[in-house]
Amino acid sequence: MRQALSISALAKSRGVTSKTLRYWERIGLLPKANRTHTGYRIFVPEVVRYIDFILKAKTVGLTLSEMRRVIEVAHDGANPCPEMMQWVDDKDKALGRQIHSLRALQRRLRRFRDLCSTNDVLTCAREKELCCLIEDLPNPRLMKGNADEKTVLACASAVGRTRS
Repeated sequence: MRQALSISALAKSRGVTSKTLRYWERIGLLPKANRTHTGYRIFVPEVVRYIDFILKAKTVGLTLSEMRRVIEVAHDGANPCPEMMQWVDDKDKALGRQIHSLRALQRRLRRFRDLCSTNDVLTCAREKELCCLIEDLPNPRLMKGNADEKTVLACASAVGRTRS
């Protein structure tokens, strides 16, 4: 049987901090460590499996509460994989929506930059103005929904006409 590990040795061997291990233990991701007579944490060698699980689960976007749920279900003797796969599917769909939104933002930014680059941006400053290109945009709170690409482009075109 391998020897028990101090928190510092365990942290160093897994590439995490002692503070992280204490936190994971406190929230139930790691089994409670034994204590020496002086109060130092001593972990059983099997805790390495939990740490490796946590580190791998982080790479696929599981939250700490989801990881704790997987551990609890497994400890109860059930298979946590179906529930975990549902989380993965949900995260994949959310990520797809986020990517779509980010691509739309990127298109708006590129078109706005292209339109603004045709203006003489060095001469557009008014007294105490932050940036005319931004200040002349419509206020999104006054618009229905978010400023869409057409609105930004129309505004950028208007900025170009008023600055010439």
